Amino acid sequence: MTRAANRPCHLCSASQPKFLYAKDDYAIVECASCGLVYVGEDPTQIDFAQLYGEAYYRGGTDQVFANYLGEESVRRASARRRVWGLRWLKWRGRLLDVGCAAGFFLVEAQRCYDVQGVEVSEFSSRFARERFGLGVHTGTLQAAALPAESFDLITLWDVIEHVPDPGPVLAECRRLLKPDGRIVLTTGDFGSAYAQRRASQWHLLAPPWHLYYFSRHTLRRLAERAGRQVAGCHARGVTGDHPLLRSRVGVAASNLLGLGDIMRMTLMRGQTGAAVR
Repeated sequence: MTRAANRPCHLCSASQPKFLYAKDDYAIVECASCGLVYVGEDPTQIDFAQLYGEAYYRGGTDQVFANYLGEESVRRASARRRVWGLRWLKWRGRLLDVGCAAGFFLVEAQRCYDVQGVEVSEFSSRFARERFGLGVHTGTLQAAALPAESFDLITLWDVIEHVPDPGPVLAECRRLLKPDGRIVLTTGDFGSAYAQRRASQWHLLAPPWHLYYFSRHTLRRLAERAGRQVAGCHARGVTGDHPLLRSRVGVAASNLLGLGDIMRMTLMRGQTGAAVR
């Protein structure tokens, strides 16, 4: 990877970002114009095939997963909760999961929806097809060349921070979404109180897998530039390091109150949307 760590901001095109931290030999920088925080090195120099190979899913990458495939039952239980949360948006219809990994969410979602997936990892997309018989395209969303206005729901669970240029991904989601459809995405909230306190030690600051660190403001701006309107945003995750805050009860309380360092944002077509809370 190139060591030039001052690439222009993909959100507003401003140059000369401000250096924030050095993390695992990568520069974390902040745009002086719009405030987007991102990895300063050029992501086109990353070997994504190697980065998201088998080791990423089987526990060879301590910074990201302990053992993704080994946690299937837990992850499928989480997927069922996500499916239940989507049903108030759309009870039925066609669903596309972008960055579907091994297909755990799609397996649960197919109980309610006609599902399809896109996954850049050759290993995990093959796993999803062979293990579950799912329709998963290997490659980027743009390369999949899916028909326009063909999906009622598009989900991006903890994906947008991984892609080299998030804007075109959301623009392609816009093209694929039906007029009354919804996009639901999750990502870390770098603007949260917990992330700001932890700074360079925040657990979601994980280059080169995580290339972008959005706040509510910068994620909203990205969505609007891609032609989407924010319909809602809610925070989940952790609020501190005390054992009580990290307990099941503590995390449940922070989720109920809309606190935490992970945001779930719903996007829609139209000129106005509900206020972000």
